Amino acid sequence: MFIHPLKRHCYNLRFTLGTAFVGIVILLLIFFGLTTYLSVRSFIRQEIQQRLMDTVGVAALQIDAETHKNLAQSKDEETDAYMKIKKRLQQIRDNCKDVRFVYTIRKNKKGEIIFIVDAEENPQDISHIGDVYAAPTPQMLAVFTKPYKVEVEDQFYTDQWGTTLSSYAPVFLKNGELESALAMDMSANKIIDYERRYLLTILVFCIIASSLGAALSIFFARRISKPLMLLEADMSRIQKFDLDSKTKISSHITEVIKMKNAVDNMKTGLRSFKKYVSADLVSELIKLKKEAVLGTERKELTIFLSDIDNFTTISENLSPEQLSENLGEYFKGMTKIILQNNGTVDNYTGDSIMAFWGAPYYIKNHAVSGCYAALQCQRYLDTLDKSWIEKGIPLFATRMGLNTGDTIVGNIGYKERFAYTVIGDNVNLASRLEGLNKFYGTRILISEFTYTQAREHIETRFIDIVSVKGKSKSVMVYELISEKNNIGKELKQFIDLFNYGADLYLDRKWSEAIKVFKETCKKNPHDTPSQILLKRCSKYAKNPPPLDWSGAIVMQKK
Repeated sequence: MFIHPLKRHCYNLRFTLGTAFVGIVILLLIFFGLTTYLSVRSFIRQEIQQRLMDTVGVAALQIDAETHKNLAQSKDEETDAYMKIKKRLQQIRDNCKDVRFVYTIRKNKKGEIIFIVDAEENPQDISHIGDVYAAPTPQMLAVFTKPYKVEVEDQFYTDQWGTTLSSYAPVFLKNGELESALAMDMSANKIIDYERRYLLTILVFCIIASSLGAALSIFFARRISKPLMLLEADMSRIQKFDLDSKTKISSHITEVIKMKNAVDNMKTGLRSFKKYVSADLVSELIKLKKEAVLGTERKELTIFLSDIDNFTTISENLSPEQLSENLGEYFKGMTKIILQNNGTVDNYTGDSIMAFWGAPYYIKNHAVSGCYAALQCQRYLDTLDKSWIEKGIPLFATRMGLNTGDTIVGNIGYKERFAYTVIGDNVNLASRLEGLNKFYGTRILISEFTYTQAREHIETRFIDIVSVKGKSKSVMVYELISEKNNIGKELKQFIDLFNYGADLYLDRKWSEAIKVFKETCKKNPHDTPSQILLKRCSKYAKNPPPLDWSGAIVMQKK
C-alpha cells in the first residue's frame, strides 16, 4: 500500500542529525563513564583487599599464640593473659587506619566459629570468649582449612555493626600447628564515600562533556544540514517553476556540491525548456506531480491568434540579424502581456502567436482575460512603434482574432514526443477572425461567443455577420476597441452611431442606414467598416436581398 510521504513519520534533517550526534556522544560518554567507574571501583577494592591482607597477615605475627591458647572460658577474660592480648589487639586496631574491629576467633570441637579476644571497649559491641559467630562466611571457614593462608572477603558484609570488609590470618603455635585466627574488619563507609565521590566526578565530567558534545553536535548538524536545507528550498521553488532564484551554497561535502551542481544544471535546462513549451503547463504538471501523457479533453477556452501585416515584405528589407532582433523584442513584449493575463502561449509560427485561456488550469472569465491581453498588446505595439520610428525600423502592424468555445486541448502527438496544444473548429474560427482584420481594416476582431461572455467588461462595435471559409454557420463579428468606459466621448459617440446604422442595416432599412454610414464616413473617412456597409446598403437599396436574408456574407478567402 502506498503511503504519502507527508503522512509518514518524517523528521527535520537538522533535528535528525542533531539528535543522532547528541545521542552518540551521550551513549559514548555513558559507556566511558560506566566502564571507567567499574574499572576504578574494581581496582580500588582490589587494592584495599591486598592492603587488608598484608595488614592482617603482619598483625597475626604479633599475637602470642602460646598465651592465646590458654584462653578458653569466659572467666579467662579476667586474666592478665587476656588483657595482654586485648591490649595488643587494640594497638593493632589503632595503628591501622580505617580498621573498625580486631578480634581473634577459633574453631571449637563442634566445628563452630567462636570469639576469643575482642579489642572493642564498648560493652554493647564487645564479643566474649565462646560467643558463636552466627553466620561464618566461606572465607572465614577457609582460614581454618589447609593449606592455611590469609583470606579476605570478596564483598562487603553488612550486620548490626555496619558495613565492613573482613580479612582473616592464621595464628600458629611454635610447633607450627594452627591455634586460632586473627580477624580484622575494615569499615566500608570511607571506601563507599570515595567511590561515590569518584562517581560524582565522573558524572560531572560526563555532564560537561555531554554539554560540549551536544553543542558541537548541533553546530556540525547545522553545518551539514544548512546546505541540504537550502537545496531543498531551492527544489521546492523549482516545483513552483520559480527558476530565477539564485541560492548561494557553501559546503566541503562532495555529495552536496554535486547535488548543487545538478540542481543548477536542472534549473538551466528547465529555463531553456520553458522557452519551448508552456511554462504554465510544466508548472501545473510539477505542482500536481503528474507525468505528461498522451490525451486530450474538451474544454471551453478563449483562443487568440495574431499575425504581422505584410511581414514578408518587411523581412525582405531587413538583414536576418536585424529581423531576428526585432522579432525577439516583439515576441518578448507580446508574450509577457499574455502571461501576465494568465494566458498560455501555445506556439510561435513564423511571425504568428497562438495562445489560449482556460487551460491547463481553469480561469474564471477567460474571455475577459483574452480581450484585455489583446488590448494591452496593441498598446504595447503603439509604444514600440514610437521607439522603432526613431530608429528607422519597419513597424509591426499586428492583426488579432479571438474566439471562445469548446475546444480539444491536451497532449497531441505520439508516445515519445507530443505537444500541449488546441485543435478544433473554434481554433480555426479564431484564425479566420485574425485574417478578416485585413478585409475590414481593423486590428482586433472577436466572435459573438467571446463578445457574449465579455460584453460587460469591454467596448466594441458590431462589424458584420460572416460565414468564414470552412464553416457553414454564420458568426457575428465585433471589433474590440477598449476596456469598458475607457474611451473618449467623441469615440463613444462614433461607435454608438455606427452600431445604430448596423441595426438599421440588419432591419433592411437601407435608406436610413445609408444616411448613418455617410455620417460615420464623414466623421472618419478611413473607417473601412463604414465604407463596406455604406456600399452594401446602397447595393441592397437598388437590389434588395431575398426575404430570408440573414445579413450574413460568405468569405471565400481566409
